[in-house]
Amino acid sequence: MTIRRTSTIARPDAELAVRLRLAIARLGRTVRQHAAAGLTPSQLSALSTIEEHEPIRMSDLAAHESVGAPVITRVIDSLEKLDYVLRVSDPTDRRACLIELTDGGRKVLQELWSARATALTQRISNLTAAQIAALDAALPVLEALVRDADS
Repeated sequence: MTIRRTSTIARPDAELAVRLRLAIARLGRTVRQHAAAGLTPSQLSALSTIEEHEPIRMSDLAAHESVGAPVITRVIDSLEKLDYVLRVSDPTDRRACLIELTDGGRKVLQELWSARATALTQRISNLTAAQIAALDAALPVLEALVRDADS
């Protein structure tokens, strides 16, 4: 389905959406393959969400991860066994607990982000100067797509 266009695209179309989705998915998969730290995608996603929102209630974490309570409980149990997270009492509600990262959880995330940044930096360094400039120019548009998805 590769159709090359010589004119400027005046409006988004299905072809553009398909090409963008494939490129982002493939790039994401390539970057994720570097230094997964032995974590499942669910564990890594939960750790990232906890890092961003900690301390976080289990119910809020489940909502952010779009999973049910039993699933997030299993994920947190596995991360607790790895000593990456800690359950602490919620000072505003004794029935609830909050999830926080341990120093080990912070360290594994830092190492993972660093390895992935290094891998992506290496891939970018293989591009031409014109390709790097085009990528730099496209970043504000990609960031706007992310902002729109988050709101």
